[in-house]
Amino acid sequence: MSPVRRDNAPPPTAARGFRFPAFLNRRCQNGLRIYAARVPSVPLATLELVFPAGGHWDPPGLPGLATLSASLIDEGTAGSSSLAIARRAEDLGGYLASYAEWDYGAVEVGLLSSELKSAFDLLTEVATAPIFPEREIERLKKLRTTELERRRFEPGTLADEQLARVLYLGTPYAESPLGTIDSVSRIGRDEALDFFSRHYPLGSATLIAVGDLDPEALADEIEAKLGSSPTPLAPPAAEIVPAGRTGATIHLIDRPDAAQTELRLGHAAVGRRHPDYVPLLLLNTLLGGKFTSRINLNLRERHGFTYGATTRLGGRLGPGPFSVAAAVATESTGAAVREVLFELERIRTEPVAEDEIEETRQYITGVFPYSSQTLGDVAKRLEVLSIYDLPDDYYDRYLERIASVDRAELLALAHRHIRPEQLAIVAVGPAEQLEPQLAALGPVEVVSSG
Repeated sequence: MSPVRRDNAPPPTAARGFRFPAFLNRRCQNGLRIYAARVPSVPLATLELVFPAGGHWDPPGLPGLATLSASLIDEGTAGSSSLAIARRAEDLGGYLASYAEWDYGAVEVGLLSSELKSAFDLLTEVATAPIFPEREIERLKKLRTTELERRRFEPGTLADEQLARVLYLGTPYAESPLGTIDSVSRIGRDEALDFFSRHYPLGSATLIAVGDLDPEALADEIEAKLGSSPTPLAPPAAEIVPAGRTGATIHLIDRPDAAQTELRLGHAAVGRRHPDYVPLLLLNTLLGGKFTSRINLNLRERHGFTYGATTRLGGRLGPGPFSVAAAVATESTGAAVREVLFELERIRTEPVAEDEIEETRQYITGVFPYSSQTLGDVAKRLEVLSIYDLPDDYYDRYLERIASVDRAELLALAHRHIRPEQLAIVAVGPAEQLEPQLAALGPVEVVSSG
């Protein structure tokens, strides 16, 4: 038997092909949409009702209303208390949850597929007839306030939230979808009920079903029970228009005793429906979306400023942020910012080598199937199709689009969408040490962390 050679990595095998699971897409008479996919690997299923009811729809002055209202939906109906609802979900061998993100609110149940009918009845009751009990409102408001208090001591959260305020002042994106301590204190039962009545009509909803199930039979049953009765439509999403930026700005949150500095750099980018969004994901991955990305290798490996640096392209209904994030040694903050600016300018002006593009393509192609393995993964993918009204073959063409991005297109994308001259730069750390390092890059604002 020949000895094992450990001085060379084994050669890679040929990449396996990937196709997203087949699914049914049906629009009911009253507008309710149904996505159903059979994934028979395990005897489980997930059912989810998705509504246009996320933080994007928070009214002026009440950030956090969408997420708090969503969290209250499963806290009681006319016929069932919150404890009774939880007990029914457990009896089905699963769970029930209600929540909201930026672009949607949802009620979902996961269970044994043999209990689909009972689960559908439970989901329908909870999602269509919540009563928002006063005692549960006060309980969840206290929990939310405690969470917001805790977040005031997290430097990374302070940096993220300050970047959002700078980039999106005057829009719902300016505040966390969790809201503020002040706004949460002003949300009561009337506000939650009004938000629910406007943003949770079945005619604007999508029901997503994934698991060991018959898509056609289930869709027929859903349509018969929910899809024929006329319902109002939810209001459309308001346009998000970030304020124009004429130059870079510096925003310091003073934490004199901080051991390191949380750093964020960003500007508003494109919405999830923008035709450049998918190729921009490749650009983002190359810049800071993987360990071997340019910005991470520069700040971590070449200069030792940080344990890790990442970039993110926030896909939302409106123009989400493009941002760079790192926790850096305070004395190196100015140098780290200049290296980030160098990388952003370089990708705008120098064509990327084909082998670097190909390595990034292979990374995305290799990772993508792993994010579509579980029932929850598939349901989340169908959520995306529904929320952003994307075509049914979107995921099959997604990897093809990634593969088609060449050097010329990548350079053009960077030139159009990466704007280092308009960055907001946020640093959470000792302002006395940070201001001299950053003052030459733009006007400096020192912000209270309270």
